[in-house]
Amino acid sequence: MKKLLTILILALPLLASNLTLKDGFVSAHTEVLGDSSIDPLNTDLKANISMDDGLESLKGDFSIDMGYFSSDNEDRDENMHETTEVEKFPLAKYTIKKVTKQEGENNYTIAGSLNFHGTDKALSFDAEIIEDSSDLVIKGTSTIMVSDYGVDMPCLGGFFLCVDDKVDLFVKATLTK
Repeated sequence: MKKLLTILILALPLLASNLTLKDGFVSAHTEVLGDSSIDPLNTDLKANISMDDGLESLKGDFSIDMGYFSSDNEDRDENMHETTEVEKFPLAKYTIKKVTKQEGENNYTIAGSLNFHGTDKALSFDAEIIEDSSDLVIKGTSTIMVSDYGVDMPCLGGFFLCVDDKVDLFVKATLTK
C-alpha cells in the first residue's frame, strides 16, 4: 500500500494539467458579394483544454454560443442568427485532435473537428502559440464554407447581393497554466 501511494504521488506531475481560459474571442469575416464586409465578433468563448508535456500535447475543446455573435448592424445580426438557426443549434464546438509544430518560432497547425450547425467536419487552424511561465496564448486562423455545414447564405433581391459562402475565422485564447 505504501509503494502504491508513493507511485501515485510521484506520478501526479505527469498527469495533464488543465488550463483556465483567461479571455478569448472568435471573429468571423465574410462579404456581401459586390458590396460590403461582415465582421461579427463573439467574446463568449469557453474552453476545456489540458496540456501534458509541451504544446504539441494540447487537447480539449473550445465552444461558443452562436447567439452572441454581433457586428455593426443589429438587423443583419438577427438575420445571421436566423440563417444559422441559433435556436436549434446554439453551440459551435471545436475539438483539438493534434497540434503539430511548423517552421518558425511559434508556428503550429492545430488539427481537429468543428461541430457547427449540427454537422461535424475536420478543420485545421494555422496558429501562433506563445507560452510563458504563467500563460499560453493561442491565435489561430482558418476558413470554412458554411454550405459544408448545411447553411445556405442569404441573398438580397434574389441572387444579386448574396452573402459569400466562405467565412474566415480568427480565434484568440489566453489560457492560464
